[in-house]
Amino acid sequence: MTSVRLVKHLSGQLLHGRRVYGLTALAAVPVFVSWVAGGGETVADKLELYDVIVASLSGLTLAIAVLVIGASVMRDEKDAGTLPFLYLSPIPRWQFAAASWIAAAGVATLVAFGGWAVGWLGLGLSSGNWSHALAALSAYVAAAFGYSAVFLPIGYLFTRAILVGLGYVFVWEGIMTNVMSGLAPSSIWRMAMSIFGGIRELPDDALEVLNPVLPGIGGGISKLLATVVIGVGVFAWALQRRDAL
Repeated sequence: MTSVRLVKHLSGQLLHGRRVYGLTALAAVPVFVSWVAGGGETVADKLELYDVIVASLSGLTLAIAVLVIGASVMRDEKDAGTLPFLYLSPIPRWQFAAASWIAAAGVATLVAFGGWAVGWLGLGLSSGNWSHALAALSAYVAAAFGYSAVFLPIGYLFTRAILVGLGYVFVWEGIMTNVMSGLAPSSIWRMAMSIFGGIRELPDDALEVLNPVLPGIGGGISKLLATVVIGVGVFAWALQRRDAL
């Protein structure tokens, strides 16, 4: 099975059923809330509220949505009975890992785009400003790439991958990176928000989410790429370790 066919196969498994619709709805909850909450506000307040809610809440719901996707890559193959055939395929393990990440990141990006689109539509209809939310798409896509690289190996290495992933979201991203400033640059949502903040100026309340990380497209992308390389590398190592055993 070639890498391209493997990506298509894994993507098809992830897209099967209604899971994508539910995860897209989950990713859209924060921006839907901002749409409803900003009903009686001025246009300027609606735009600021959108930025603040995206910065403070969207990372949480999107991370959980991508966790389900990342944890499902290998589980779906196991449930379908195709996992042994994938293990026996002659494809190098690093290519297997890369193809798995591409599939997970592709589906995660689809979910992220759907969540963002709800906010873009709501903000455009309520404020008449159809360009304000465009820059936020960068944060959604960046987070989809980064979280899928983290949750893919977690889904493979741990039987209770969802619980471990939730621990990462709430303990590491939610507590540790806020309490210990030295760990803040490792936060995937901060990477995503750094890119967002480098594209367009954000209100102070939204920038508080980044603290102490500074906005910047280059810094956010470089750290995101490093996260993807490490995540795919760990997954490839885990696959090779299984072969050795």
